[in-house]
Formats: sequence, structure tokens, C-alpha cells
Amino acid sequence: MNENNDVMYRLLVQSVVDYAIYMLEPDGTVANWNAGAERAKGYLPEEIIGKNFSCFYSEEDQQKGVPQRSLATAREVGRFETEGWRYRKDGSAFWAHVIIDAVYDDDGAVVGFAKITRDCTEQQAQLAEQRAQEQKFRLLVEGVTDYAIYMLDPDGYVVNWNEGARRAKGYTADEIVGKHFSCFYSTQDRLAKLPETNLKTALRTGRFEEQGWRYRKDGTSFWAHVVIDAVHDDDGKLIGYAKITRDCTEQQRLLREQREREQVFRLLVEGVTDYAIYMLDPKGHVVNWNAGAHRAKGYTASEIVGKHFSCFYSAQDRFACLPDKNLSIAQSAGRFEDQGWRYRKDGSAFWAHVVIEAIYTEEGKLLGFAKITRDCTEVREYEQQILRAKDLAEQNSQKMASLSTFLDTIIANIPSCVIVEDVVSREVLLLNSKAEQLLGVKMKEVSGKRLADFMPSELCSYFAQLATAAQRNEGVHKNEQMLRTRGGERIINASASIIHGNDTHNNYVLLIADDVTDQRAADARIHHMAHHDNLTSLPNRVLFSQRLNEALRNDFDTGKQTAALCLDLDNFKNVNDALGHQVGDDLLRAVASRLRGVLREQDTLARNGGDEFSIVLPGLTQQLEAEAVAQRLIEAIRPTFSVDGHNLSVGLSIGISIAAGGLTTPDELLRCADMALYEAKRNGRNRFEHFSSEMGEAASKRRMIETDLREAMTHRHLKLYYQPITNGEGQQIISYEALMRWHHPRQGLIMPLDFIPVAEETGLIHSLGAFALHEACREAAKWPDHQSVAVNLSPLQFKNSSLVSVVEAALKESGLAPHRLEVEITESVLLDNTLVNIRILQKLKKLGVRIALDDFGTGYSSLSYLRSFPFDKIKIDKSFINDMKESREALAIIRAITGMSRSLDIQITAEGVENSEQFEQLKIEGCTLFQGYYFGRPQPSETRLKLFGVNEKQETKIRPAILE
Repeated sequence: MNENNDVMYRLLVQSVVDYAIYMLEPDGTVANWNAGAERAKGYLPEEIIGKNFSCFYSEEDQQKGVPQRSLATAREVGRFETEGWRYRKDGSAFWAHVIIDAVYDDDGAVVGFAKITRDCTEQQAQLAEQRAQEQKFRLLVEGVTDYAIYMLDPDGYVVNWNEGARRAKGYTADEIVGKHFSCFYSTQDRLAKLPETNLKTALRTGRFEEQGWRYRKDGTSFWAHVVIDAVHDDDGKLIGYAKITRDCTEQQRLLREQREREQVFRLLVEGVTDYAIYMLDPKGHVVNWNAGAHRAKGYTASEIVGKHFSCFYSAQDRFACLPDKNLSIAQSAGRFEDQGWRYRKDGSAFWAHVVIEAIYTEEGKLLGFAKITRDCTEVREYEQQILRAKDLAEQNSQKMASLSTFLDTIIANIPSCVIVEDVVSREVLLLNSKAEQLLGVKMKEVSGKRLADFMPSELCSYFAQLATAAQRNEGVHKNEQMLRTRGGERIINASASIIHGNDTHNNYVLLIADDVTDQRAADARIHHMAHHDNLTSLPNRVLFSQRLNEALRNDFDTGKQTAALCLDLDNFKNVNDALGHQVGDDLLRAVASRLRGVLREQDTLARNGGDEFSIVLPGLTQQLEAEAVAQRLIEAIRPTFSVDGHNLSVGLSIGISIAAGGLTTPDELLRCADMALYEAKRNGRNRFEHFSSEMGEAASKRRMIETDLREAMTHRHLKLYYQPITNGEGQQIISYEALMRWHHPRQGLIMPLDFIPVAEETGLIHSLGAFALHEACREAAKWPDHQSVAVNLSPLQFKNSSLVSVVEAALKESGLAPHRLEVEITESVLLDNTLVNIRILQKLKKLGVRIALDDFGTGYSSLSYLRSFPFDKIKIDKSFINDMKESREALAIIRAITGMSRSLDIQITAEGVENSEQFEQLKIEGCTLFQGYYFGRPQPSETRLKLFGVNEKQETKIRPAILE
């Protein structure tokens, strides 16, 4: 090294400020001092040169001879390296990384030491903080008591054990860590290899989930909800399994009790003998049959189930279509009630009181009808006998004595309560046996008394009002009311009429009453089931439709507006999938409570099913009122929900439609609100949108395209076109991109931009994508071996678990080598459910298929994508190619992408090359593959461009433009 080099080296060392670099004499005396040493330790060169370096150590270390041992180690082995506390001039300490290198002369003698010290205090603090965070996370998991959370190694042996696992299964960590997790299964399950099978399922699909019996240390069993997730490292290698087990024995018990209660209710209905209770399907066929129906109508269940209920009507009624009309009334109004003649199996007639209730599912679909029939022949006959006897008595006074006895016998046995009063004195003249049971008295005890003398005041007032009404107006006066009787609160249905004696001085009040409490309770239960959601008790679609109809009629009459709102929860599916349906149901109840809390009394909130709700807002004067309600609803849902020990967050998207400008029918109003809801979710969720005419036109167009697209897929009107891709020489076709085209019989050629979004929205994209893969592979198998084919994959195809199987089948059926198939994806695949989609890409890569990242440089482009997966190719979006000449920014982006691709050894395809000037410029910038109209337009397989030449390129330039 010459003198100039020595000077440069010395200046370099002196200028370093992040490291303390200085020389020591053989005895440890400081020989020189750089700027980094002055910065790190606080001494100026004149203050420290000549002093022993032991002054940087603590007094304790000096007394132990630590500085001298450091030099001795460096002298003996050539280097000493350590970390520890060192001290500055002001006495403050810092954590230092220290290296001491021995310096030898040409004869091998030590002439001194080179010492380098770096201040690592900040790194040490960060490391300590990281360890503290890891400790907190470990303690958090270990402290969970409601869930057994632990890890298994790849072979199924327990690696760690939290407090929840100890509590759930009875083992301590010392007892179970290192043992195989199959010990939690029964002997039968272990013999069937269920533990190993479950691990294989988790490895194959990423997750295994089930419910079943598991066993504790003491041998007791518990009903468990089990989730096993396969855990991979960044390279995709399996490192073990995360296992979460929750004791659901109590929930299982509650579910069993609920089923038992339902069974009891079913048996109760089947055991009722006084009422015929049975179900009809939507077309009127008998579905089931209780004991009361058997008794009333004479048919056994095996004889009548499956037959149409019209067999209970007369031939005349059937000819008049009365059975179907009655069902129609029940379906439109929710209930049909009537009295009339019905017919038994043996042809005999009976007088029936009939109730038909329409029953709907949570989604508003008609499930059938609940039908209750009561045989009232006996009651009607007694009433007719009374009337006939009265007529006979008036016509023939000679027979009054015998008729009186006859009437007494009839009245005494009527199955209704009969009370007769004197019109003037209101003295009780007659009580039959049923009335004695209701009132808790005997006729001989009350003869000559008034009702007020022995009857509760509420019941007395009820009968007195009926009697007074009958006195004032001719005819029968009826009323039904819940009253307090000696047997408790009962619903009494009573009628009052005036019976005239032989002369004008003798008139009587006839009171007939029935206890209809049990019948009304049954009616109420069926009516509530038919009109309310079982989970939240909110109105269902049926009741909601009635309320919407009422609001539209009333607001039309008063000149006000009615708004319909469609609501959908954001992120609810994730909660349901992660924590189970029980937590999901509890969350829906909590959501329903919050939504109801911000609405007016006259507003109707209904649950349509799942996480969908709808609202009627009647009596509005302006659109802003509906917007204010929608915003309040969104804000009400925003705070976190605490459900079963979980803090859950969901959002709310709302569509609003207002009955104005021709939107007057309920169905049309709801359709428009649903379209507005779709727009709200499409525009980012957790917001509201109003319906607009543009939405209606777009929806109509989407429906038309969907219908035609289904027909096109059936009749093979869809076809693949192929656009060539060349290398930098521009003389050889090395690949083609497969592009879908739709030859519509009426509208002609339709481009993917017009039908692919509809296919994605309707789910047809999976069938469409499978067709494209199979067709492209089949065609490419006929091409020269050096040519490959590229097929675009929609992000929605990654939601289909069978995507890898579809690709594998396309390759197998066509015989195409996997490396000749290239699939193109966009960045949105990596934005949505990244880990799952990365694993799918890894499986495709494992098949040998090449993966390209399309439209790079637009949207959310990030280098993290290129780190998360080793792509084979990047395609520069054609918008940058078009702007390359006029935009410095576009050219700079192209250069950045090509530079980055060279560093990562990834091929670059430039899309949209339209002229030779662009081609030459892109070659200079480093692009390796090229595609565009300059080389050839997309063409069907039979007419695709197979070779390049001057003529072909010239023809390409003058061909009419066809959008891809």
C-alpha cells in the first residue's frame, strides 16, 4: 500500500461516524481516535489518546480484569468479539458490540490492536420489546380458559398446551406435551384411524372442522367443536397444526332440550282429540294427520295423507271451487275462517268451524297451510233444537208443560254455558251444568239472585253489557273478552238475545258463553309462526308485505311518501364461518335489537332470512328523512358487539327506494331497494345508496345478458380467439393468449367486457372458466411443441375449491404438457383472501403450470406481490404502452418494471404494441415478450396467425380495429 492509499484509508476511518474505530498499543493504551469514537463515547482525541482503554469498562469489570483478558484473547487467537455494557465520558452506559483484532508485523509480533465498537442500544431495546410482545401473546393464548388451544407437530404430537386445554381435557402440560393427540379420541375412533384421517384433511384442504365426542383424562366424554388448521412457513412447508377445541356439551344439551320440546309440542298436537289439526302443502294435499282429525273425519293417517283436502267438501262446493278459493284467501290474507258443512269418510256431514293459516319459511316462500277443524254439530243442533222448541211452544200452548221439561233437558246438556235472566228484575232463572262449572256455583244456591250477588265484578259487568245491548236492539249480540274467573283468566266468547214469553210481561235474557282460551292460544301460536321470524321474533316477509301494502295505501291517500329499505350486514359470513352458527344467531338477535331501537313506532323492521333485513318507513315528507334514518342505522351497528365472550364488528349496507315517480307496487319498490343495496355494496359497503333509473336499466340489461349467456353456453355460441405473442426478434410466435368471444345470434360479436362481469355476478364464471381451460388446452395440444397458450382466470374462480382439479383435468384430457399452459391473474386475486389464494397458486405451480401477473402497474400494484409468490411473467398494462411517447411518467414506470424484472429474473410481456416505433422502444427498455395488433389480432383457432412476415404485419396495420 503506497502513501496515498494510507492517507485515503486514514481519512475514510476518521470520517466514519456510526462506528468507534481506534488503535490500541500492545498494553491497551489508545493510539488514535476517529469521529465515530468521539460520537459514541464522548471523548475528544486529546482527552483519550494515551489513556488505557479500560476506562470504558465499569469498575467491577476493571477489578475482574475483563479488559486485559479481552486483549489476551485477541493476542492468542487473533480476534476477540463480545457484547455488553460500556460507559461514556459522562458516565452513561450503552449496549455495545465490540471487536478487537490483533495487528501483527511482518515477523508475526503483535504491534497493537484494532478496536471497533458499535452502539447497539436501540437494537437491544427493540429486541427486548419484541420478546415482551411474544411473551404477552404466549401468555394471552395460555390464559384462554374457554377454548383448548394447542399446537401439533406434523406427525400429530402435542407441542404446547394452554390453560383452556388443561381445563377442558384434564391434562397438565407435563402430562400431555409429547403425546399423540389421538388419546382424546375413543378406542373405536382410533382403530378407524380417524385422528390421522382428520390431519390429512387439514393438510389437503387447509382446515378440518367437525363436532363429536372427545374424552378427558378421567375418561369422561364431552361434545366438542374441533378446528384443525394446517400451519405452513413462508416457503409453504408444513410446520404443524393449530388445534382449537371448544366444549359444546351445554349447547348440545340445550339443542337436545329444544328438540324434545318440539317433540312434546308435536305429540301434544297429535294427541288433541277435540280438534282436527293437520298441515296442507301449497297445493292443498294433506301432509300429516292428528288423532283429532282421525276422530272427526274418520280417516286414518295412511288413508288420507297425500290426498287433496277438497274430499272433505260436498260435490257442489268442489264444483264451485270453494276449497281452492279458501286456500287463496288464506295465502293472500294470511288466514281463512268459516263455518259450514264438511264430510267424513263414511259420507256423513258435520257442522265445522274451520281455520286455515298460511305458513311461510324465513325466506318468504309458502311452506303450506295449517288447518284446524272443530266439529260443532252438537252445539249447532242444540241451538236449532232450542229455536224449534221455542216455535213449537208459542204455536201450541197446550204442550208447554211437556216442552218445558224437554227444554230443561236440552239446556242442561248443552256443551256451552247457558244463563237465563228475567229482563226486568235481572234475577237468574236458569244455569246449566256448564255455567255452574264456569262460575263455581250450583243453580239451587243462586236461584232468585242477581249475577252481581255471586259472580266476580269483571265477569258480571261483561254479561250485563251484553244483556243491555240485547234489550236495546233486537237480534243476537256477541262479544269475546279475556276475563278473570274462579278458574283464572280465561277468554270467554258469549252472545245475548231476548226471548219473548207468552205475553209482553214475560221476557227473558238468554246468555250463551264458551271458554275459547285453548282454541285462541292455538290460533295465536299458529298466527305468530306464520307472520314472525323464529330467530329474532321480527316480522317475516308475509307480515312485512302486509305492512308495506298498508303504508302505500295510507300514504297515497294523505299525499305522503313511503320508503322501503333493504339492509345487508357486511362481514357477517366471516363471523359465522369462524365462530359457528350459535354465535352468528346471537349476533343477529343483537343486531335486530339495535336496529329496532333507532326506528319510530310506526316503522316496520323485518328479517328476510340470513343476515338480510328490510324496513318500511311510512308517512315521509321528503327524501332526506329516509337518508337520516339510514345513517342512524349504520351508526347504530358501527360499535363493537359483545357476543358470547367475543368482540365482533360488522358493517351495514343499505339500499333505499321511495314510492314516487311511478314506484307504487310493493314488489317493484322492494326490487328497486335491492338494486340500490347491490350498488351500496359495490361502492365500498357500510353506506347507503338511493335507487336510480340507471340502476333499473343496468339490472334489466344484466338480466337479459344472463338469460342469453346461459343459452349461449348451452348452444356453444362462445368461442376462443387466439392472439400471438412473440419474442424480441419478432419473427417467431412462441405463445398465444386465449380470449373469449360471444357470437350472439341477434347482436353479433360481444366482447368479454360486456358479459364477463355478469358471469362473475351470477356464478356462471366457474362453468365459463372451465370451458376456456379445457378448450384452450385441447387446441394448444395440436400446436408445435414450442408454443404455449395463456388463459385468464377470474378472481372469483379462486373461491371455487375445485379450481386446481379443473386445471389438472384440462391438462390430462388434452394431453398438453403442463409447462405449455400459462394462467394469467390480476392483483385482486392477491388482495382477497391472500393466504388461501397463494396456496392455490402454489398447487398450480406444483403441477408445472406457469403463472403470469396481468395488468401490472395499475390498481394496487405492490412489490409485496412479487415477494409473496414467484411469478413466471409480468405483463405491463397496455395503457402505459399507449402513453409511452407523450408521458415521461409512463416511460419511467416501464423502465422501473423492466429493471425490477431483470433483478428478479422474471419475463416481461408488453401488451398493446401497435406499431414498429413502440416495438423498437420497448426492446431498448428491456421487454422480452410482445403482444399487440402490430403482430396480429385475436382470431379463431382455424384462422389464427401461424407465421410472421412483412405482408402479415402490413395487413395487421390496415385491418379495422377490434377491441379485445
